[in-house]
Amino acid sequence: MGQRLRIQFTRLLSEALEQVFGYQMLVTGADTGVNFGQMVKTQRVFRLSSGRARDLVTPDAIGVSSELPFASDSIDALILCHTLDTSSMPHSVLRECQRVLLPNGHLFVISFSPYSLWGLGNWGRNRLLRRRRHLRTISGRQLKDWLSLLGFSYSEPRFAATLPPLGNGRIGQWVQGIDEWLVKHNSPTGSAYLIHARKRVANYLGMPEPAVNRPRLIAMPLGKPRGGVPVPRGGQNLRLRFLRGRE
Repeated sequence: MGQRLRIQFTRLLSEALEQVFGYQMLVTGADTGVNFGQMVKTQRVFRLSSGRARDLVTPDAIGVSSELPFASDSIDALILCHTLDTSSMPHSVLRECQRVLLPNGHLFVISFSPYSLWGLGNWGRNRLLRRRRHLRTISGRQLKDWLSLLGFSYSEPRFAATLPPLGNGRIGQWVQGIDEWLVKHNSPTGSAYLIHARKRVANYLGMPEPAVNRPRLIAMPLGKPRGGVPVPRGGQNLRLRFLRGRE
C-alpha cells in the first residue's frame, strides 16, 4: 500500500510542482521515498529533521514543524508529508507555514483520509483493541476550513490509493485497474489526499496607506469693509429716525 501511495503521489506532485518556481522549498514530515529534487524547479530543497539518530536523511535544517527555523516570508514552497497526521498541534504547524511562506507561496499538504477504507479499518481496530491513536487523521473539508481561516486559497483535494494491493495475479491486476480508475476520477474514498494551497495576503495583511500630500490650512487675515465697522440693521433704523426727528 505504501508503494502504491508513493507511485501515485509522485505522479500527482509532478503535475502540481510544474507551476512552482523560486529559490527555496521546504519538506517536512515522514520520508515517503519521493525524490523531490528531481521534480521541483526551485534552486534548493531543504529537509526539516528533528535531529534524532533514526532520521533517514541528512537534515538541512533541524527543528519542529510548529516552530520552523526560518525567517518570515522566506520560503517559496512548502510540502507537509503527513506532518499534520503526526503533530499534536496541527493548527500551530499551519500558522508557521503561513508565516514562513512568501506572498503567493505554495503549500502542499499530504494527509491520510479518515473516510476511506483504510481510515475506517484503522478506527475500528483502535476501538476494538482499545489502542491509543498514533495518527490524527484530518478530513479534507476540515483542512480546507483551517486554510480559509489563515487566508489560503486552495484547490480541491486529490485522492490516491483507494483499494489495497492483492498481489500480482489476475485478481491483483484487476483490483489495481479499478484503483487506477478511481484515482483518475478523483474518488473521495482514497486512503490519502493531496491539497495544493497558496498564501494570499490581500485579506489580512495590514499594509500602511500611502502618505497623501494634503494642502495645509493657512491663517489669512480678513480685510475690513471700507465704511468701517458694519452697523447692525437695527441700529441703522434708529439713526434714520433720529435724523428725521431733527429735520
